[in-house]
Amino acid sequence: MIQVTDEQELVDFLKKFSRLFNLVRVVDPIGKKVLSCESRNGFAVAQSSCFDFWKNNTFCLNCVSSMAIAEDDTFLKIEYNKEKVFMVIASPIVLSGRKYVVEILKDITETGIIPGLKGKTTEEIYDMIESLNREVITDGLTQVFNRKYIDQRLPVDIYNAAANRVCLSAIMLDVDRFKEINDTYGHPCGDLVLQKTARIIESCIRDGDWISRYGGDEFLVVLPGASHDTARKISEDIRRKAERGSFEYNGADVSFTVSIGSYTVASMDTGPIPMERLLTLADQMMYRAKKSRKNKITD
Repeated sequence: MIQVTDEQELVDFLKKFSRLFNLVRVVDPIGKKVLSCESRNGFAVAQSSCFDFWKNNTFCLNCVSSMAIAEDDTFLKIEYNKEKVFMVIASPIVLSGRKYVVEILKDITETGIIPGLKGKTTEEIYDMIESLNREVITDGLTQVFNRKYIDQRLPVDIYNAAANRVCLSAIMLDVDRFKEINDTYGHPCGDLVLQKTARIIESCIRDGDWISRYGGDEFLVVLPGASHDTARKISEDIRRKAERGSFEYNGADVSFTVSIGSYTVASMDTGPIPMERLLTLADQMMYRAKKSRKNKITD
């Protein structure tokens, strides 16, 4: 872990890298802000959003800086800013006792590291890089986000909810008697149940909401800006569709239900709730539903 005590020491630190890479910057990946940057054109201080450089108008799908904070380790990815392809190395740094991330960006457009770029349009290159980054944060079976994405995205949603003083709801659900389904019909059938559950959830959520496979047969659904009543309605829509979502498998009629727990943070006047706390509260609600009679919502 790199530690610096003040802004000047940070400037001196960044300048050591400016000849090795095209751009070095220090970012707050939760607030999505750039603190400082050093380029081959000289040092500059910027207060822009960290994703402005990528010309996306929103934060990156695969944010390695958020991962660097979450895992206290160094991560890298390939990104595209509509003009050049960059390798990004993100590593945590402590400045005045607070964690930030150093991002080191290197132009690799003409290096051949990413084959097949020559002759491609901007849109085609963007799609190639986007596909690479999406694969890292996608669950292969269900095609929803994976656990890694939770660590990247949820702290940002919590921060934004606190900054804007809006609600944030988290729904945790799992498939009832999932082991019994696997034991009775086989694991391929269990996989189909998970895939169908993911599609049901997708059909019930709003634009801006997102789903992640939390682990095994558990899913996390995050609803930015959703009140308790909104989270309850979405949860009930999911529960009902799952209850009615039977299908035929090898001549057998397979049915399944889900147990759902949700937790809504209505006010964050005292500051953002820790991510782990929010997940624990939603998880506890889900287990209450399972222990009572399953196929139920607890909030």
